[in-house]
Amino acid sequence: MRRLLRHIAPSVLLAASVFLAACGDSSCYDNGSSLPLASLYMGKSQQVIPQLTVKGIGVPGDSLLADATTVSEIYLPLQASVTTTSFAFSHPVSDEIVVRDTITFHYQPIAYFHSKECGAMYNFDIQRIDCTHHGIDSVVVVKSLITNSTVPSLRIYFTDFDLL
Repeated sequence: MRRLLRHIAPSVLLAASVFLAACGDSSCYDNGSSLPLASLYMGKSQQVIPQLTVKGIGVPGDSLLADATTVSEIYLPLQASVTTTSFAFSHPVSDEIVVRDTITFHYQPIAYFHSKECGAMYNFDIQRIDCTHHGIDSVVVVKSLITNSTVPSLRIYFTDFDLL
């Protein structure tokens, strides 16, 4: 009997692990929500922006997304209950000067049912972006439909104050 169990047990464990692995949906991305990922640029290349602070404007709760952090990409969560969301960006360019900008996204939230395993979520169709231009040169929409893909959909171009 022990000999029989010794031969059957590995087969049963293998079958169970294959069955359980098949239950997952590999089409679900790690990013379970539809968040725009913005790459930060200076000139023509992606750059690390030092000491960047980013906050949501007019949102409930803690809206601090970056707190004097050095980043080259940042997720900017949009609110599904409204059609605009604004963010305040600030970063020092010298010991005496801190530049501050506001980016406002105008969009249409779109309810989307992905699958039974992934559930429902909102996608966002960006229609327009307004931006101040103190330290940010421009904002480019690479992909206007924001899904739960982890590919950058925005490029934020910062002014290179070293060149001025």
